[in-house]
Amino acid sequence: MKQKTVIQVWGKAGSGKTTTIKIIREELEKKYLNVSHTYSLPLPKGEHFEIFNCNGFVIGVSSMGDDLTPFLKGHLDNCFAQCSLIIAASRVYNNVDTYLRDTAADNNFRIVKATNYKIKTTRNIQDQFSQESAIHIVDLIDKIFNGLI
Repeated sequence: MKQKTVIQVWGKAGSGKTTTIKIIREELEKKYLNVSHTYSLPLPKGEHFEIFNCNGFVIGVSSMGDDLTPFLKGHLDNCFAQCSLIIAASRVYNNVDTYLRDTAADNNFRIVKATNYKIKTTRNIQDQFSQESAIHIVDLIDKIFNGLI
């Protein structure tokens, strides 16, 4: 890894940020930790917060990005202190976005902003688009792990 990195999945409310981040976590599990791991869509509802080891790197995950609550700030503070890669959701230009941008600069993290593919139709179809977004982001993570970017 060339530099500590935040992958910020950002978009408006209801755009599938949480689903995309949860699928990224599932895809990382499948690719690096347990090749026989499977999951099915839709994933259970709810936010996802975690710090875990993956492929020799400590990764922080936060799917809540609508508002910088004290809980979210505490979790993200722990991520910046412990992790070399952070995957976090935020809305476009809200207090979570500002926190990520400022804290990344203060801690020498680069930020890669990503949006998930969005389609206005039924949730099952959106989940498939979120899965494609997640797979592409995991490919990016692989290149970051290997120091290619």
